[in-house]
Amino acid sequence: MELASRRSSVLRRGVGVARLVLFVLLVAPWVPARAQSARLRVAGANASNEVKLRTPSDDFRHVLRVDLLSVAGPDGGVDDELPGGVTVLVDPLQSQDGVQVPLLATVRAVADGGATASLSARQPLYVDLSGKLPAVGDYTGQVVLVHAGGRETTALTVTRVQAAPTVQFVASSPAVASSGWGWRSVDATVRMPFKETAGVAGRISAPHLLQLQRKAPDLGQSLVQPEFAGADFAVEGTLPDGGVQDLASLPDGIPVAAHGSGALVLTLRGLDGPGEYTGTVRVAVPAGVPVEQPFTVWVRSPWTWGALLIALGALSSYAVRLYTQRIRPRAQRLQRALALRRRLQSLISGQDKEAQEVGRAVRAQVDTLVSEIRKPVRGIRVGDAELAAMEPRLRLYEAWCDTGKKLHALPEEVRPPQASKLLSDVEESLRNAETPTEQLDTQLKALRELDVVGLARAGLEARLQDIEKQARALAKQRGEADALGLRLTYELLPLLQSVRDGLTRSDLGTARKQLELARRSFFDILCEELSKAVAATIPPGGFTDDEWRELTTDVKERLRQARARADTSVDEAFRLYQTAHAVYVRRLIQELHGAVEQAREQATTDAQRETLDSVSAKLGEAHKALAAEAPHEAAQRYDEARAIFAAYSRPFRVANAVVLETLSDSGESAAPVLAVSPGAPTGGSIPTLPDAPAGLPALGDFEGIPLPSPRHMWLVELGLLLLLTGLAVALGLQLLNVFSPTWGGFGAGMTAFLWGFGLHQVGNATFEGLAGLLTRVEKQGAGTS
Repeated sequence: MELASRRSSVLRRGVGVARLVLFVLLVAPWVPARAQSARLRVAGANASNEVKLRTPSDDFRHVLRVDLLSVAGPDGGVDDELPGGVTVLVDPLQSQDGVQVPLLATVRAVADGGATASLSARQPLYVDLSGKLPAVGDYTGQVVLVHAGGRETTALTVTRVQAAPTVQFVASSPAVASSGWGWRSVDATVRMPFKETAGVAGRISAPHLLQLQRKAPDLGQSLVQPEFAGADFAVEGTLPDGGVQDLASLPDGIPVAAHGSGALVLTLRGLDGPGEYTGTVRVAVPAGVPVEQPFTVWVRSPWTWGALLIALGALSSYAVRLYTQRIRPRAQRLQRALALRRRLQSLISGQDKEAQEVGRAVRAQVDTLVSEIRKPVRGIRVGDAELAAMEPRLRLYEAWCDTGKKLHALPEEVRPPQASKLLSDVEESLRNAETPTEQLDTQLKALRELDVVGLARAGLEARLQDIEKQARALAKQRGEADALGLRLTYELLPLLQSVRDGLTRSDLGTARKQLELARRSFFDILCEELSKAVAATIPPGGFTDDEWRELTTDVKERLRQARARADTSVDEAFRLYQTAHAVYVRRLIQELHGAVEQAREQATTDAQRETLDSVSAKLGEAHKALAAEAPHEAAQRYDEARAIFAAYSRPFRVANAVVLETLSDSGESAAPVLAVSPGAPTGGSIPTLPDAPAGLPALGDFEGIPLPSPRHMWLVELGLLLLLTGLAVALGLQLLNVFSPTWGGFGAGMTAFLWGFGLHQVGNATFEGLAGLLTRVEKQGAGTS
C-alpha cells in the first residue's frame, strides 16, 4: 500500500511539472523583457528548485526566505528593488494517500496579514509557514511567487519523521582501574559520553554489554574471555538534577533531551585482575540502527605493590645471605661447641680432684665460646678457627689426665722430675685460654712420647750410677789398704751390683727400696769411718785438748742427728753428714794453716819458704773444694799439704805421725755426697725482636673517622640495608615497567620478587641481589684503591 501511494505521488509530480512547462511556453512570448529579467530564489532550494523540509512533530512550522537576485531596469540597467512587489502563494500540501493539508502562509512586514510585499536585493522577504501534519510521511506542495514580471514556482516537500531521539557516542580515552593490593575483587568504571543528534527529546532503550575480552600481561597478545561478577549501567547528565542514576530505577528507558548530552556509566564487577579489557556496549534506539560503542579498560596493580615485592625480594635475598653466611654456620658451630662440651664433661667424670679442677677451667673456655656463639647476629662471633683450637685442647687434656694417672701411680720418690714439669706446663697451658695451637700440639706430642715408667726406671738407674761412680772413685782414691776403701770395694760395690740386677727385673717399688738400702749402707759406712776419726783421744798437731774436745763433740752431735734423720730421709741425712764432715775438715785445714804460718816465721832459707808456699797453695785448693761442696776433694788436698809439711817438720816426726794417722782417718771418711748439688742455670735472655718500621699512611686511610661500636653496628647495617633495598626498588621500577597501565598479575609480581631476590634477568640487565650489589661495590672500591 505504501509503495502504491509513493508511485501515485511521483505520477502527480510529473503531471504538475508538465503543466508548469506548458504554461511557461504559452506565456513566455507575452512577458515583457523587463519582467523576464527578474530572478527570485527561495532559500534552501536545490538544483531542481525544490525545498525539502523535515519535521519530527505534527505541528509544522518553518520560515521561508525569498531573495531577489537581479532586476533589469528600463534603460537596460539593474534595479535594486522589484517594482510592484511580490505575492507569495502556497498550495495545500498533499500526503501520499491523497489527503490535503492546508498551510497558513504569512508574509512578514505586511500589516494587514496579506501575501504581497515589497522585495529588494538588500532586504529579502520572509514567509512563515505553519500547519498540522496528521501522519508520518511525505507531504508535497508548491510555493508560487507572483510579481510584475510573471510568476515562479518552487516545489515544497515536507517529511514528517517519527518523533524518536537518536544518540551518538563521543570518543573517549581508555578507563584506568586499580586492582588494589590483591586482597579484594577488581571493579572498573567506564564512562562513555553521548549526545542526541536527531533533535528529538525522548527515551532510548537501556544499554547492554555485548562482549568483554581480556589481554592478560602474562599471555602476551592473546585474548581470553575473562570471568567477572557482572556489569551495571548508570546514566549521568540526562536528568534535571544532572546526577547519576541507576538504570534499575528507569524501567521506561533513558530520557534524553533534544540535542542533549549525557554519559553512560558502566561498572564492571569482579574482574580477573590486571590487564587490558576490551568490550562493546549496544544501545537500541526507537528508530534506526542500534548504536554500538567499543570501550577499553586498563586494570593495573599499584606501583607501590611492585615496589613492595621488589623490596621483599631484596630483604629475602639479604635474609638468605644472612642465614647461609652467619646463622647456619653459627648453628653448626654451636652444635660442634656443645658436642665438645659433652665430650669434655665425659672426660671430667671419673678424674681426681686436681684433674676435675683443670677440666672445669677448660669447660669454662668452651662455655665462653658457646655464649659468644649465642649472641645476636651482629654480636661477637666465633669462627671455625676458635672451635678448631678447642680440639687439640681437649686431646691435650685427655692425654694429660692419662699421663697424670700413670705418674700418680708411681711412688713419689721415683717420679721423674721432667714428667712432673711437663705435666705442670701442660696444666698451665690448659688453664690459659690464649695458649697458641702450635704450643698445644707440641705439648700433646711430648705427652704421647713420654714414658713415665721408663723415665722413673731411668731416674733410679741414674741415681744408682751416681752412687756407684762416687763409691768406685772413693775406693780407688783410698785403695784397698785403707779401711774405707776396703769396705767400699768388698761391701758396697757388690750390693750396688745386686741392686742393678734387680732394677731390670723387679718393679719400680722393689727397685726403689733396694736402692734406698744401698744408699743407707753407703751412708752408714761413711758415718762409721768419720766416727772413728773423731774418736781419737790424742789431738792432732795445732789442737789443744779443749779445742779437740770441742770439735769432736760438735762433729759427733751432727753425726747423731744425721743417723736419726736417716730413718725418715736419707737425702737429708746425707746433707747433715756432709755438714759434719765439712766442719771437721775445715777445722783441720785452719789448724794446719796456722802451723804453716808459724813455721814461715822461723824459716831462714828460700827453699824453706818455697816449701811452705806449696803447702799454703794446697790448703788454698782445699778451701776451694770446701766452697764447691766437695769435702772429699778438700780432704785429699789436705792430705797432700800435710805430707809436704810433715817432711818439712822432721824433728816432730813422731808427733806428726799420730796427727797424720788422724788426718788419714778424716780423709777416708770424706766421702762424696750423694745428693748432687744443683748447678748454675744455663738459660739466657730472649733476643729482642727488631721493631717493625712504621709504614707510611696509605691513600684513603682516614684515621680521624671514628669506628662504630659493636653494639651500634646494627644501625650501620640497617642503614646499608635500606640504601641497597632502595637502589634495588628504584632500578626494578624502571626496568620492570611497573608504571604501565596494565602492570600486575602473578607473573609480574613473581618477576618483581625474583628481581629483588636477585634471580631474574630483564633484557641485558641482571640483578644479583644485595650480595651482588655488595660485591660490585667492593670490586669498585678495590679498583679505586
